[in-house]
Amino acid sequence: MPRATTTIDERSSLALPSEAIDALGVEAGAELDIEIVGRAVVVRSIEEAQRSRKFLDTFESILSRRRNAYERLAEGPDR
Repeated sequence: MPRATTTIDERSSLALPSEAIDALGVEAGAELDIEIVGRAVVVRSIEEAQRSRKFLDTFESILSRRRNAYERLAEGPDR
């Protein structure tokens, strides 16, 4: 999607361009997941947000279970 500019109205509402709605794969009235990252706003469909959370939960679970092995690998073979 090409870059677009929009404004915030008096009620702090933000209108998304139709290209953004299409890119998100949602329709008018759909609920969206809003996340603030630094000074950026990330807008995702609820389904995409759920997939991302599930992936992160799984990834963190694997890292915590394999932490010792990864730390040994990071130390290198000369230890």
